[in-house]
Amino acid sequence: MFMKILITGATGYIGYKLAMEAARRNYTVHILVRDLQSQLLPVHPNIIKFKGDITDKESVLTAMYGCSKVMHAAAIAKLSAKDNSIFYSVNVEGTRNMLDAALALNVKRFVFTSSGAVIGPSGKYPMSENDPRIAAFENDYEISKHWAEELVKEYCHRGLFAVIVAAPRVYGPGHDCNGNTMNILLKNILSMRLAFVPSCDTVVANYAFVDDVVNGHFLAMEKGLGGEKYILGGENLSYRSFFQTIKKNTSKKIRLILIPKFLLKLWSFIYMSVCTLLGKETHISPKVVDRLAQNRALSCDKAIRQLGYSITPFAEGMQKTILHLQNKNYA
Repeated sequence: MFMKILITGATGYIGYKLAMEAARRNYTVHILVRDLQSQLLPVHPNIIKFKGDITDKESVLTAMYGCSKVMHAAAIAKLSAKDNSIFYSVNVEGTRNMLDAALALNVKRFVFTSSGAVIGPSGKYPMSENDPRIAAFENDYEISKHWAEELVKEYCHRGLFAVIVAAPRVYGPGHDCNGNTMNILLKNILSMRLAFVPSCDTVVANYAFVDDVVNGHFLAMEKGLGGEKYILGGENLSYRSFFQTIKKNTSKKIRLILIPKFLLKLWSFIYMSVCTLLGKETHISPKVVDRLAQNRALSCDKAIRQLGYSITPFAEGMQKTILHLQNKNYA
């Protein structure tokens, strides 16, 4: 009999790949989804669909029953929403439902997918898992994921074997969904043959190849220490290096245009105001521009040392990503 695993967020960018990889590894994979007819569902003979939602305790218990392992990747993964309470009902209370069920059903291993955003901006050196945050939380998404991490730690003290993994800006081949923001950016750049680069082009952030992040989840489940957190990242790159690498890995001529931060903030304010008047949701705001101007460097040393995590060079990962987009006629 194959080992059973529950994976949430299976219609999302990372969750979809987790479910398919688990199926490939001969797990019997339970996925909890709201829409059984969704075009984003992973399809494999080893995957069993359960209708429900992490905010519904009964459907969580039903989907988790018989599973010895859980990967909890479902979340509201954006920086703002019309009703900010959704971050807490899903990311916090939904996680509590998952943890309660895992404890009640004697789940052996639980991996929680968090975000590098919880760690926050970095100073002169890359941030590690246990470094104190050096700036206040900037949005409800970050706060909700922080609280969810604290819940996971609490349940570890109550006897659940759980590990936290944190992913930064993730890119790489994958299906189209709102959580795949890096690929959306790449599609726009390649289709317009134009990239607007913030004038603070020496600002550094961490970029992780999606296949590394997926593999890191399984390593964390197999080798992670209970109650510990692991950053599953990639290379730390400046915006200048990021965009230059994109430019080098496509046959198309990409024009890079430096935009001063104050112009970006002005444009974001106007765009946000128009969207508000039209009743449309937007993820662009002056606060987001400020966030883009912060260093977000991260260290993966702990994951490399304790889990055997490995990093795909950014140039190699970007080449694979652009080829994927070209094959889908996006570039």
